[in-house]
Amino acid sequence: MKYLGVFLMAIAVPAFADDYVEWVGANSGVNWSEGQMQAEGAGIAPDNAPPGVARMMACRAAVVDAQRNLVESIQGVRVQGTTVVANMMVESDTIKTTVDGVLKGAQVVKREPKDDGSCVVQMVAPMGGKFAKDIYASVYDNNKTAGATTRDILGQLVDRGVDFLVPAAYAEPARVPQWQDAFEKLAARVTSIEELLSHHPQLVETSEAGPTGLVIDARGSNFIPSMSPRIRKLRAGIIYPNEAHQIARRDRGQLVSLFTRDVDTAMRHPVVGERPLVLKGLRTFGDTRTEIVLDTDTSERLEKLVDAGFLKDAGVIIVL
Repeated sequence: MKYLGVFLMAIAVPAFADDYVEWVGANSGVNWSEGQMQAEGAGIAPDNAPPGVARMMACRAAVVDAQRNLVESIQGVRVQGTTVVANMMVESDTIKTTVDGVLKGAQVVKREPKDDGSCVVQMVAPMGGKFAKDIYASVYDNNKTAGATTRDILGQLVDRGVDFLVPAAYAEPARVPQWQDAFEKLAARVTSIEELLSHHPQLVETSEAGPTGLVIDARGSNFIPSMSPRIRKLRAGIIYPNEAHQIARRDRGQLVSLFTRDVDTAMRHPVVGERPLVLKGLRTFGDTRTEIVLDTDTSERLEKLVDAGFLKDAGVIIVL
């Protein structure tokens, strides 16, 4: 006999003021700053429920409702570009099984019985761990199969100075738009400020101490969060994550990046350590809005650090 009644309440799940929460439903969403899916559910016991068990029945109904809403959160996680977990579940039994496991392992972080006999429950499920491992294994394997795009290949050739692709007879003087020149000047000023900050005694204890993490300031662009963001050079070529980064993060079940709304909050986040390096993003790349481009000087600076082992274990936060 069906004896539990369930009702919905669109009450926001509490989060830090600067957390970036992407809502995928009325009471379910993805907290990109904490790296977890979250949802809320509400329930009420039937009128004829014994007083001694009424609250328990209401909270049990609320858990069922929260689990249903959590499915929305999990399936709405953006993996890469326009790809979400729901798409991957259709194509992969492994991902489908992983989602089922995440749902079963979700934790109740708040259980609040109300005076009117109802109960509100909040649940969270981490995006890291096995969930990230299986998602990244699928994404990176598909990337290797697909190979580099024509745009990537041509961009890399240009970066290497291959100018024989265009015959000299057809070559035209480069025309630099005024807005691009303004961007380059602004980027140069930001780089100078970064250099000053990186040597400030309050941020760097000794001249030999390197950065402990990376913060990318993508404010002002139309960048959106995903499980697989990329940092690129100006013309083309991915700086982060490279193949070694992908393997390391897949094996550890570590997210490629977290996201937040505030630079100061990002710099204080434990994932980037005590001496984070802050770099300014120039714009997004392509139509996916999940890849950020750095200017030439900033790209070269980051590439040198990566070649020296930076980001092998360090965390990354992108500010939106």
